[in-house]
Amino acid sequence: MIYSNFIIGFLWVLSGVVHPFYVSISDLVYKEETKSVQIMHKVFVDDFEQTLNKHYNVNLDILAMKNTAEIDEMLEDYYSKRFSVEIDGKLQEITYIGSELEENVLWIYQEIYKVRKPNIFKITNTVLFDEFDTQSNLVHTEVGGEIKTVRLVDGDETQEVEFDYY
Repeated sequence: MIYSNFIIGFLWVLSGVVHPFYVSISDLVYKEETKSVQIMHKVFVDDFEQTLNKHYNVNLDILAMKNTAEIDEMLEDYYSKRFSVEIDGKLQEITYIGSELEENVLWIYQEIYKVRKPNIFKITNTVLFDEFDTQSNLVHTEVGGEIKTVRLVDGDETQEVEFDYY
């Protein structure tokens, strides 16, 4: 697992140096105490800015913004159409929480409420697929400290992750 995390981290660093390696990272973390799944997406600002400008016919300069509140409506709409999660066969309602900038990265936060300890996640992530042919979306899913990672690409944008507790 440490080796896997090292490679993923290396790819993330490399993607910032040798752009155009198009990648986003999503973390889904099940929180037993709140019975929720916290979701954090990490995307490069320049890639996402280009996408939002095209899809919403705007001219954003995200790095010049003091905060991301003015684009939250676009982010919520964009992710609602391109990211979904089924847990144990049931499509989940995902609540948009907000976003923030961190240097050249945009963080998008979502949450799924009222979740019993999940066994199977079916994740669909087509974020930036319509903009970049070589886009990869890495998704880390964590339940009870166990982390599983899938790589979603155009043509293989939905995958299942299973946690076996029995």
